[in-house]
Amino acid sequence: MNDARRVESTISKMQGYLQEYEPGQMQLLLQLFRQLAQGRPIPPQQVEQHIAALGIAQQEAQQFLRELTERDASDQIVGIMGLSLNEYPHRVSVAGVTLSTWCAPDALYTPILLQQTITIESPSPVTRQPIRLRVSQERVEEVHPQAAVVSLVLEEPNQENMSSVEAILRFFCNHNHFFASREEGEQWGKGREDLVFQTAEENFAWVKQMWSKVFPDLSASRSHP
Repeated sequence: MNDARRVESTISKMQGYLQEYEPGQMQLLLQLFRQLAQGRPIPPQQVEQHIAALGIAQQEAQQFLRELTERDASDQIVGIMGLSLNEYPHRVSVAGVTLSTWCAPDALYTPILLQQTITIESPSPVTRQPIRLRVSQERVEEVHPQAAVVSLVLEEPNQENMSSVEAILRFFCNHNHFFASREEGEQWGKGREDLVFQTAEENFAWVKQMWSKVFPDLSASRSHP
């Protein structure tokens, strides 16, 4: 199977996995993702209010969130579905707020879910050279250096590798980075057959395709609660 077909297979399987969640749970995830983008932790009481407003079961929703969120000592949400107030190499700025993402593709899908233009800065894990991008919900508008690529690990989602933030980082995010060039990325991933390298535009198209099936009408969900 060539790289393009392998990536398409990964897209299909990730979409299928995400679509197994209840629509109300995914709407909850999107609401909290957008609230966190304002740059403040989300207290437990606000999480409960979101769940109640959506009319979904508290216990099931809370368990669902435990698998996809980072918490601080007060049990406030400080990271969700790739976007985080904690420190990761992939820095994103949106509407004057700076946050991090767990991996490079997370940074590229952030403007799609927020429906806002963002800037990204992430150092190459090989040379530490910063890769800088400007990305809207529609396209990658700027990339420096222009030869930059994104590594993508072709791990299939399952109950083990999607069971917690730690598992998601270990199986997926720790392998997905920006590099200044394809040669640099291939040097970093030498000998690995589970990696492909894409341009930022190719990876953006991949994540946009994935999330468009999960949230068919993102524009209708744009307003913050």
